[in-house]
Amino acid sequence: MHPIHRRDFLKTAAATVAAAAFAPQRLFAEAPSAAARLVVVHGTDIPRMVETGIQALGGWSGFVQKGQRVTLKVNAAWASTPEQGGNTHPALVEAAIRACQAAGAASVTLPENPCSPAAKAFEMSGIGAVAKRTGARLYEPDDDTDFVAVDFPDGKTLKTAAVVREVVETDCLINMPVAKSHGGAILTVSMKNWMGSVRERGFWHRAGLHQCIADFNTRIQARLIIVDATRIMLTNGPRGPGKLETPNQVLFGTDPVAVDAYAATLFKKEPFSIPHIQIAHDTGIGCGDLSKVAIEHLQA
Repeated sequence: MHPIHRRDFLKTAAATVAAAAFAPQRLFAEAPSAAARLVVVHGTDIPRMVETGIQALGGWSGFVQKGQRVTLKVNAAWASTPEQGGNTHPALVEAAIRACQAAGAASVTLPENPCSPAAKAFEMSGIGAVAKRTGARLYEPDDDTDFVAVDFPDGKTLKTAAVVREVVETDCLINMPVAKSHGGAILTVSMKNWMGSVRERGFWHRAGLHQCIADFNTRIQARLIIVDATRIMLTNGPRGPGKLETPNQVLFGTDPVAVDAYAATLFKKEPFSIPHIQIAHDTGIGCGDLSKVAIEHLQA
């Protein structure tokens, strides 16, 4: 089974039987409005920052409903410590898990196809310990049943991919990347974070990384995006260690292009200098023009 194409879903409520089977899962975010909204929370108390950001977006009930299966796509790809900035901060992951559980989530899963050996990456990142404390399921998808084929009819280069089943077949999908530099993509934030959800990454690099990143986001988007910009890796990304800065910010939004565009400014980069942001904006995935994004800064 393939997920519904987002534009088709929004075009008509009358869908095929296959589409109806996926509709309640809300795999795809609503189409971004003309003026996308972004909440930027500043502070050092991460649980408080999470609560402040979500309340500004209307509260957890707008994203997680009682009894839903929640999938968090964190970055737990590297065997590096939280202080090195290669993975999503474990305190941010824990705050999100506990908030989802408090909102009534039936389960919280964290699938990750890591670059480093999974056991080492999960341990050193601190996310393994978080999963153990909270009862969330952190795992490396490693067999055929863990993946489902997804087609990308609007993709220019990426036409199909094997995607983690619990990213596709979930009730609530939340993207939780860390903002950092990347040798191939220049930056990796929310749109590139999905590469940890696919079985075969090599094609993306061979065929054109920026186009494939944008192509993937024509089909799959999260209901909510929470970006870890508490510390950002300026050099030697995505693994590091590299030069770090500490913006002490967490970003909240639903438009992946707007979120990534703002994150680019933390690296003193013009958003459209990042090709996949420009492509995604031009494709209509979201708004990368920050002059048209309502950005709210809050202190926690």
